[in-house]
Amino acid sequence: MYKHLLIAALGVSIAVAGFLLFARSAAHAPAPYQAPSGMPDKGAVDTAAHSTDPYDIEIIFNGEGYAPGEITVKKGTRVRFSNTSNVPTWPASGVHPTHSLYPEKGPTDCLGSSFDSCRALTKGEFFDFTFTHVGEWRYHDHDHAYYTGRITVTE
Repeated sequence: MYKHLLIAALGVSIAVAGFLLFARSAAHAPAPYQAPSGMPDKGAVDTAAHSTDPYDIEIIFNGEGYAPGEITVKKGTRVRFSNTSNVPTWPASGVHPTHSLYPEKGPTDCLGSSFDSCRALTKGEFFDFTFTHVGEWRYHDHDHAYYTGRITVTE
């Protein structure tokens, strides 16, 4: 009888310890990064109607994909991903689902790269990102991974 009580008590203890560990790690999880205006080296999510932040080129999500789907820019170019449709879009570095193709990653960035809006953008919202690494950077819509594009960054 004591053996069954001991096993039950041990099981309850393990369950409580697991719950407390999970709750502690969830409470300390970093929030998605949102850069303040004027920080050109990180992405920033905002509403187009309220932003005066400058950008160099715009890629529009129209509910059927990104346009233009492929661009070539110089290093340091700030690209704005705007959603003009009623379909949410989550622009992020390839490859789905890790988002780790673009090499820049900070401790507060979500998933695998700084090139990630960290959430879906609704109609009228945008994500700005400044490309500081030369190369060919594929991106996709995290929620609809078949919507893709490519940004080639040169010196």
